[in-house]
Amino acid sequence: MDQLPTIKGNFEAQEQEFDFWVDTIEGKVPEDLTGSFYRNGPGRLKLGDEEFGHWFDGDGMIARTTFRDGKVHFANKFIRTPKYVKETAAGKMIYRGFGGAPKGSILRRFALPAQPANTGLILHGGKFLALGEGGRPFAVEPDTLDTEGEYNYDGRLGKTFSAHGKKNPFTGYYYNFGMRFGAKPSFDFYKISPSGTLVDSATFYLDHMPMLHDFALTENYAIFIQSSVGMSANPLPILLGGSVADAMQFDNRLRNKIIVIDLHNLKLVDEIDIEPLASLHFGNAYEKNNELHFDIIQTKESAYSTPTRKNKPLNIFDPDVDFKMGGGEYMRFVVNLRHGTAIKEVINDALLGEFPQWDWTLSTKENRYALSTAYPEGGPKTYFTGIQKIDRQTGKVEVHDFGNYRFTGEPLMVAKANAKSEDEFWAMCYVYNGNTDKTEVVIIDSEDFTGEQAVIKLDFHMPQGFHGMFTPKVYV
Repeated sequence: MDQLPTIKGNFEAQEQEFDFWVDTIEGKVPEDLTGSFYRNGPGRLKLGDEEFGHWFDGDGMIARTTFRDGKVHFANKFIRTPKYVKETAAGKMIYRGFGGAPKGSILRRFALPAQPANTGLILHGGKFLALGEGGRPFAVEPDTLDTEGEYNYDGRLGKTFSAHGKKNPFTGYYYNFGMRFGAKPSFDFYKISPSGTLVDSATFYLDHMPMLHDFALTENYAIFIQSSVGMSANPLPILLGGSVADAMQFDNRLRNKIIVIDLHNLKLVDEIDIEPLASLHFGNAYEKNNELHFDIIQTKESAYSTPTRKNKPLNIFDPDVDFKMGGGEYMRFVVNLRHGTAIKEVINDALLGEFPQWDWTLSTKENRYALSTAYPEGGPKTYFTGIQKIDRQTGKVEVHDFGNYRFTGEPLMVAKANAKSEDEFWAMCYVYNGNTDKTEVVIIDSEDFTGEQAVIKLDFHMPQGFHGMFTPKVYV
């Protein structure tokens, strides 16, 4: 099979919206697995014959797989953002995106990228929110998946709200941030009560405009990394129609630092300089022996250095673009605030991967096990065809290989009913099978990691997504 059409099929649009009980299941769905597995991602990357400039620009679509009494229900629906509604009606691109401005549009070259709400999800304070880097979140009904509208926490939210907020499961507080663009780059940090009230916020200034995408949360601190992936200070290429994506480059001359914020008063605790690195995603974090421990995926710097393509936006359907998803090394930092030091450790046996995950019920506490996507040995390096289970205590790594052309998204870790140890969980993920051009929802037993407990087969494909969440609540 030709590899290039297969990887492109991984991202083809799905314009239809479904709502049905699934008939085709290989294996057995655990009878005691009850809940809803949501995932957000770009539902379409084309509008008519016009291609969006970047994967990040696709209109948000929520997929939900519900488990109840061994049965499975599936539903999906686009998030009705102004971008989606107006561009659908017009049949063409209207808004600037991460991948560039619409053709022929001069004024929109000066605008910020639109909000596709396509990246993350959170259920908190009585609201189910679809998150994206391009603006405020959108409230969605968790049962019907209907869009309620933009949500701004009673007018207290700035213009942006990241897709990687963190909830402390022991206090119920939710924390998130939003970037501020301007001559002096900064970000707003938000503290939201268990009832969903935005109770405090503070602004923190940066040395340059980094790719600030995620952060880590311990019991008492929030941890950010100002990395060496930054936007050029020269705005001219973007104003001439170039993409924000191409303006983001790895530059080891840019200051790299760890930023630590006190969660109680939202004051800056310390800034610790570190060696240049590139990283998007954090794993879990916790405090131990008066030190801060947190995991990251450190991506190769080349993942942020795109080749020059005259008059061509970076998009995965371009035959001149060799699309590959860059993986990174699974690492952990140990920060000593008393001495102002940060030590980085590599988990040597971990494979290149992305999308680190852990049991969210243990967030802010020490966790032994973690998951991420992975590139199995000998497999294609276009997109992830495996996931890995990492024992953070021993360094042991177990790999589940889905096989060639079965491309997986982010795996989630869901504790088994009546689990007696952290190692008793279900790993679940959405997998695009390029051999059949259809999507599968796969459940893997942590105690038999190379096998597949159940494969829920959809009779159609879903475009590859970004991030999801699991809740024990059932809405069907």
